[in-house]
Amino acid sequence: MRKKLIQHSISGVFVFLLMGIFAVFATVVVLFGVKAYRATAERAGVHNNARITSAYLRSMLRSDDEADAIRLESLDGVDCIALYQDYDGENYVTRLYVWDGMLCELFTDTEEAFDPEMGEAVCVAEEMKASAGQGLLTVDVRTDGVWSTVQCAVRAANP
Repeated sequence: MRKKLIQHSISGVFVFLLMGIFAVFATVVVLFGVKAYRATAERAGVHNNARITSAYLRSMLRSDDEADAIRLESLDGVDCIALYQDYDGENYVTRLYVWDGMLCELFTDTEEAFDPEMGEAVCVAEEMKASAGQGLLTVDVRTDGVWSTVQCAVRAANP
């Protein structure tokens, strides 16, 4: 009778030990899964920010493709892409520039002084470089440390 009691306590310890090992391995698997998920979500976020910035710039450049409407400017040390429009005989300009870690848009009358603080933040961007030549406007934008390039054929005129 004593022998059966010892067998039960050993089998109980064995079951408890087996459940403990299972719990430890389950926790390790969950921790690895969390780490993989975070890395994937971070990469997706960087990719999405770059894609949003590129799509926004491409959309703005294509919408204002008129003769002499797109110009590259440097105002107060800030490089801008200036998109000039004429609405009911009034001249306006939309300036796209990077300010304080954001790609900003400032829509003003052409006579109004440029103030980068007044622009509306559109999306995350750390730096922007634009160049033009032979009917092609090239904009390099750094978002989350990753450079992406937008090339847009300016059909109406050379900037």
